[in-house]
Amino acid sequence: MAVQKDIFDKPWIRNVIGKTFRFLSPNTWTTLSLLVAFVAFVLVALDHLYWGILLFVISGMCDFIDGRVARYTGTSTKYGSFWDGTVDRFVDALIIAGFFYLDFPWPDHVMHMLLFLLLFCILLPPFIVAYANHRGAVPDPHEKVIWRFAFRAEPILLLGVSAAFNPVSQKMSLFFFLFALLLMVATTIQSLILVYIKAKDYE
Repeated sequence: MAVQKDIFDKPWIRNVIGKTFRFLSPNTWTTLSLLVAFVAFVLVALDHLYWGILLFVISGMCDFIDGRVARYTGTSTKYGSFWDGTVDRFVDALIIAGFFYLDFPWPDHVMHMLLFLLLFCILLPPFIVAYANHRGAVPDPHEKVIWRFAFRAEPILLLGVSAAFNPVSQKMSLFFFLFALLLMVATTIQSLILVYIKAKDYE
């Protein structure tokens, strides 16, 4: 993921994206990503899975654009960073909520418990880092001190593959879902351990 960020954060790429999409403010792009994600969730709930996946991808593109526009136009703000992170959590929740409408080879009550666990483990790592930074346990405003197995893109990509496979092969869909779940459980545990270890350097 870090490699991907380095690639897409090259100045010339950032400038091209920022210049192309500067007709909307960064916060507008962020808000648009949430609105598109909500429509995507509704489509999934109405059994239009692939249209929903497409709109979730577009939502992700809006989220990608906002930061580049902010840097290009010099309009980055602390509130913008807060709003971007908050919207990301809402979109993550909408993506996982969509999985309640998919069919899997395991009983519904089992899948529902796993979905709630996945939601918890996707939302918790960024909270752990932010709260450790807020309390001064581990100053890490840019999420670089507490290294994690996975950030946001990895589980979302795996869930996208899982959803795409679902109408074709429920077993393959379940495999990618469980892969995302195990990855995020490990990331949550890792985040807690690293905060415990690194906090000793800031006592």
